[in-house]
Order: sequence, then C-alpha cells, then structure tokens
Amino acid sequence: MEPQVCLKRKREPYPTPESSKRVKETELNGVPESEHRSGSRPPLLSLPFDSLQEPVTLKDLTELLQFAALGNTGGLKQPSWCRLHHQKKVSGVSVILLEGLSQAHFYRHYLHFKHLRTKYTSRHSYTPSPGNVISGIFSSEVVNNSPADALGDQESAQPEGGLQWHPVIRKFGLEIRGLTGYLLTQEEMIKKHFPVRGMPGSEGFVCTDSDDCVTDSSPLYGLDCEMCLTERGSELTRISLVDSRGSCVLDELVKPPNRILNYLTQFSGITRAILQPITTTLREVQSKLKKVLPRDAVLVGHSLENDLSALNLIHPHVIDTSLLYRREFGQKFKLKVLAETVLKKQIQTEERKGHDPTEDAQAALELAQYFIHTGPRQVVELYCEELWGGSPTMYQPPVNRATSTHKHNNNSSLRFAEALKSSGQSAVFIGKRADNALDLSNQQWHSSDREVLSSFKRGLESHSFSVVQLSSFSDHLKAMISTDQHYHTMSQRLREMCVVFAGPLPSDYTERDVRRLFSSCGNVRAVRLLNATQRVHAEVEFELLEGAVLAVEMLNGTLLHSGHIVKVQRPVKESTLDLDVFLSSLQDDPLNANVIYAAGLKANAKTAQFAAKVNGTGLNANAAAEVNGSRLNGNIAALPAKANHSGLLEKVNGTFLNAKAKLAEANEPGLHAKAKFAKLAELSAEVNGTLLKAKTMLAEIAAEANVVARLHAKTAGLCEEDLREAFGQYGTVQGVILPAKHSGKQKRRRHAFLKFDSPDTVDAVLSSPVELWDRKVSTCRALTPPHLCSWVTMMTTGSDRETLDESSQETGREEQEVACVMRKLDRRVGKLFRSLPDNTLSIVLLPGHSSHGDGLCFLEVKQGSAALRDHAHNLMLPA
Repeated sequence: MEPQVCLKRKREPYPTPESSKRVKETELNGVPESEHRSGSRPPLLSLPFDSLQEPVTLKDLTELLQFAALGNTGGLKQPSWCRLHHQKKVSGVSVILLEGLSQAHFYRHYLHFKHLRTKYTSRHSYTPSPGNVISGIFSSEVVNNSPADALGDQESAQPEGGLQWHPVIRKFGLEIRGLTGYLLTQEEMIKKHFPVRGMPGSEGFVCTDSDDCVTDSSPLYGLDCEMCLTERGSELTRISLVDSRGSCVLDELVKPPNRILNYLTQFSGITRAILQPITTTLREVQSKLKKVLPRDAVLVGHSLENDLSALNLIHPHVIDTSLLYRREFGQKFKLKVLAETVLKKQIQTEERKGHDPTEDAQAALELAQYFIHTGPRQVVELYCEELWGGSPTMYQPPVNRATSTHKHNNNSSLRFAEALKSSGQSAVFIGKRADNALDLSNQQWHSSDREVLSSFKRGLESHSFSVVQLSSFSDHLKAMISTDQHYHTMSQRLREMCVVFAGPLPSDYTERDVRRLFSSCGNVRAVRLLNATQRVHAEVEFELLEGAVLAVEMLNGTLLHSGHIVKVQRPVKESTLDLDVFLSSLQDDPLNANVIYAAGLKANAKTAQFAAKVNGTGLNANAAAEVNGSRLNGNIAALPAKANHSGLLEKVNGTFLNAKAKLAEANEPGLHAKAKFAKLAELSAEVNGTLLKAKTMLAEIAAEANVVARLHAKTAGLCEEDLREAFGQYGTVQGVILPAKHSGKQKRRRHAFLKFDSPDTVDAVLSSPVELWDRKVSTCRALTPPHLCSWVTMMTTGSDRETLDESSQETGREEQEVACVMRKLDRRVGKLFRSLPDNTLSIVLLPGHSSHGDGLCFLEVKQGSAALRDHAHNLMLPA
C-alpha cells in the first residue's frame, strides 16, 4: 500500500550546496579534496559471491580484457559477469597461460601452488574452448563507437544516455523529489524482510502510533541498534534515536531477558560489566519510542529491517540508506564507506571498541537528508567514480540490446589486436610459436619457460598488454607413456580425500541405512558395504570434503540403536598423509574467507504449507474441527476456489434459506402446537443431515490438502531467504550458495555455503549450537571454493570405481615428476606477478581440456599496499 501524501507544512531547510562544500573543506583538515576522491582509489575487481559458481568462457574473458584495455570511452561496456571499478587507473593487462593444466591439476597439487592460491583472490571455473585460446583473445571482435560518429549522434551525446541505466537512476529517476518519494512501499518492506503488520514473523510486535498520511515536511528520525546473541537468537542491547537536527533524543541500554551467549563486543561495544547493572527492558524502550516519535515520523537507518526486528517494532514509514545508495547485484554499501565518501566523516574506526549507535544513526540521517536535498542525478554524477567505480556512461540497459545496437551506422567492428593498435597501445605475445592476429613484430617465440620469463622482464616497460605462455607442463604431458593413466590417477587421488570408512555396523544394515546416517553431514555420492570383513563396514564417498570432515568429527563414536559403536575414520593412503595440512590450507584460502558450510538443513514446513494454500490446494488441518452450525457458512466461503467442490456452498445456503422459510411457517399464528412441533422436528433433521454431509466433505478436502502440503514441504527444499533469516541473527549474511541447485542432481537441498561479513561472525556461528526449525544443523569452516560443485566429479575420466595399482613404481615416479613441474610453474608465476607494475590486471588461465575436465581462471589487480586492500574489502563485493 502506497503512503498517502498530503501537504501540510513547509519543508524544513536543508544545507545549501555552498554550506555543504564549506563543511567538507573544514573536515578535510587541509588535505586536498582530490586525494579523497577517485585519484586515490585503485582499480578493483568485484564479483558477487553467488556468481562465483558459474564457469566463465573465452567470450566472458575477452569481455573483461577488452574493457580493461580499452575502457568505456569507445563505447565498451562492463563485463556481464563481473565489475572492474576505476578502469581508467588500470596501468596494464597481463594474461599468463599455463598450457596443459586443468582445474583438477591445481587442486591435486594445491599445496605446491603457493603463489597462485595466495596472490590471486578471485577464481572461476573455465569452460574449455575448442579453439586456440591465444588466437581467440586477439581475434575477438570489438564493437566500438568511433569518436566522430559519436559526436554527430545527438542522442548519444545526452548525459542521460548512460546515466539512465545506473541502478539509482533506474529506481528513482533523474528529478529531485521530496522525502515521500523515497519511502519504502509495503511491498518493498515485505521483500526486504521488514516487520509488517499481519505478516509471518511479526506476531507480537508493537505498532507505533503512526498516521497514514505523511508529507514531504514530515520529520526524519535516525535509528540504530546494537544487538547481542542469546539463546533465542539476536536480541537488543542498545538503541539510539536522533531527531532531524542530529540531536540524540533517546539512548538506552537494554537487558535481554534470555541468557547471553555472545555479547558481540567487537561490533556493539557491549560487555558483561556494562549490562550488569541495567534493568531496562525491551517493553520499556518500546513505550519510550512510541512517546518520542510524532505520528507522522519517518524512521531512517542503514539496513533498518535488522533494527526494527530487534526492537519488535512495526513502523510503516521508513527510508533505508542502503537502498538509497543502491548497487547492482542487490549488494549494499557499508555505512562506514558511505559516511567516508559522501559525508567525509570517519565512523566505526578501529581505535574505538565497538560501534557508536548514536554516531551511526546521525550518519544514516545525514546521508538521507543529503540524498533528498541533492537529488539522485547529482549524487550519481558526484560519486559515481568513488562509490560505483566508473563513469555514468558505462551503465547499459538491463535488457540485451545487442540486436538494436548493430543496426546503428555509428558502430564499427574491429579485431581486438587492431583495436589495441588503433588506441596506441603496445601488445605482445611471448611463448611458443603460435598463429594469432598479432603482427609478427609483436610476437616473441621461445622454446622454454625460463626464456619466456627473461624476455617478459626485459620488455616489461614497453608493453601495456601481454599474453605469456608457459608450456613446460604441456611438454611434460607429451613425454608421458600414458596420459590417460595420469588423469585417472589424479581423479582417484581427489576421490580418496572425500572417502571415510565406518563400522562395525549391524549385519542387517543396508546401503540406504548408511546413506541416511551420513546424509546429515552432506551429500553422499556413493556407499559400498564391505562384507568381506568379519564385521560389516561401509565405505562412504561424499561429494564435498566438508562432508567427510564432519563425518569424522560428529559421527565417530556414535552409538546406534542396535548397541554398535561406530568408528568413522579416513583411509590411510599415500594421498591422505598430508591431508591435515591440505585442509588447513583450504580453510585459509581467500575464496573461503568468512564462509561456512552448513549441512543437515531442512525446508520450513510452515512455509511450504503456506505456499500450497496460496496455490489454491492447501487447507489448515484444523478446519474440519472448527466447523459447527454457526460458522459453517463462513468456513465454506473462505475455502479456495479449487476446494469448493460440487457446489457445497450453494447447497448449504439453499438448506439454510429453506430452513428459514419452514421456521417462519412453524411460527405462524393459529397453528396447532402438535403441528408446529412436527414441522420443527422435520426442519431439525434436514439441517442436521446437511451439516453432517458438509463436515464430511470439509474433512476430506482438508486431508487432501494436507497431503499436498506435506509433499510440497518434502520436495521444496531450502531457499536463500530461509537461510538468510535463520543465520542472520549472528551477523550480516553477504551471500548464499545452494550447491544442489547448481548441480541440478538433487530435488532437496540439504547443505549450503554462507558468506558472512567478518571472521568474528563466523566464530559466533561455529561456537553456537545452530538449529533450523527444531533440527540441529552441522557447521564447519568452508573447504570447497565456491566455483566447485564436487571434488569427485572434477574430472571426466570414465569409471571412478576402477582400482588404482598402488604398487606401480611408474605411477609414483610420474607423480613426483609432475609435482616438481608444478612447483617450478608456481615459482615462475610468482616472479611474473611480482614484476608487474601496480594497478595491473593479471589473469592466469589453466585452459583445461574438453575430455578431462574444466579449466581454471585466476584474477587479481596488483596493488601496492595493504591499505588499498583494506579499502577494497570495505568498498567492494567479496571476490
């Protein structure tokens, strides 16, 4: 429901642009403003967490390379799968091609790739290209607007041409509007999980005394809360409210009624000693809020839904600054970043223990006031480079308009190599002789990786775009006696890491029983009963490493109903001797930072039943029990259309009308008492018969609907919203990946990966007993990078059940030689990366092979200081 808007009072004056400028200059304390703007921001790559599971292709890769090298000045747009911010600051582009390597090679020899796994923080699976990768890069087509035609095209010269597709402009338009233009609608509040009257999850919440009518002059109030973690989840410990002038009108500490598990001091600043003398309750704070807030008050906050949920408060008129300064992919800026960039204020500093809610409430209020007064267009134009990482012209329509683009005469098509040359950039290929679109003068051919490395270092200053090919492993593969045996050995080694042995088990245990026992730890790929032993044991193979880790940690020593104590252990083989070191390194992998694995998940049955009812097939199981003579008509009328079988409503209504007529006849004056009694008896029998039939039909409909609802709950599985709601009590959930959805192999999702905002939040999750709808959830630190669906099916090598000849000396010697080659390759990649100038986009490509599995693509923008990396962590999406 849209808020009603009426005009009652004059709008209170906001700061003028001149006064805002003076304030900014004062707060800079003599530091040139240019240093606070984009000049000090390095180029950065950002990728949404849930997009990391999608493999990239050669076409995707060339999109990024073209944009990084040529920018948007020639009409190029941002890649569709990632964002390169501050492209103008890119000093060069380097592509390193490791010929012959695949994704499986990297993870089989993960410990040997020290530089690759630590220097490159972004990693994607790569779909092997049927053609030559180098030729594909330089021969790729660049569709580009020539400068002369662009100047002659008046439509493209308008600033709205690219600006209109910015996420802020798409939402709010170009014109300045009053504060009512930025209020969240009820539909938006429901989608963003705000407490809304009558919605599930808001039962028992207190509603403020608000008018339905708000105006552009209604007062703004900034709100911020701090929470702790209790036995019941996230609960309020402090609230701050500031008025439209920024003055604090309410600042209260609150004592949670339940036992506190974690004070979250690093965020809230609250400790046991601080809360010890506090007696203020949540109900008292709610009463104070209702007294302080005017009836037409508009609450302002950053991710305000969390604060209102902690307050158990429903307020219909809100402005959320995280949705004003909105981003693509549905991600949000941190309040700290917005305050620093827009307000030039430092908040949530490391020197202070915990956040100051009053300071945060004031920052959110000022951000909203500035946005309303300045307007969306000017905000985007002023801070597009600093916040969104590029000029407004880089934004493209959300719908693919490639067809209409090619119809314009002002578009010309070039090969990438030609476009680089036309733009005055020097490109070079260094490697083995290859057929590509570059001039021969720009190619340097060498027979060894050592020569390639030396040649690259000598000509580093001369080329802004380079493709370097290291082919030592490809040469090594050609010298092998059997490459098929090499790939099969590698596949077996990867599989062994995901296997556990369990036993002894009851003699009547089946594979299905074993699968049911171990499914609480993750997706079980295969089970094999070992009946050759004296007692029954089982070999359990998981899709993911986390499943095997949780099985050993949680199920080892489990007492079964039969009295058997099950021992769960890993196989002791050559490939698993360094497994602990391998798992520890995976936990420290940049892609697994602040990510947990959760297993044993289950769909919310209430949600499933509600969905079934909305679809017209559901009915509360208690409906039949509620039927009686006085409420039957209303209950039938409330049934969904599909449940009104055989005109049940019409039949009951007809019976009631007929009974009413007979009752009137029986009450006619002059009728003999005996005749009157006979008519009433006949009337009672007819009504009772109809009621009995109606109750029977209602019971049948209810039973049928409950069967459908249970089936829906069984197959619906989890959704991202369920997990965000369940785990959001511990901290901000930045992303969710449901592997079953990606792999498409399971109808029900029973495990997921969740990325949180900080290591402290991860520690809080892992140290707390997590339950999801009265079901215990198993959690551990993530070991599987987001782009992997399975460790076992990483390679396509025929039968996985084929046994490997462990006694083969040839196999052992070949593995040692391969490991030596991998270590050398990694050292050379490290040397190449160190030699690159700062702000260079570096890409390492393991091309893979269509017959043996996907490749792997590493991405990183080299930066010169840890401070820049900290800034990247605060501003950008998790990469």
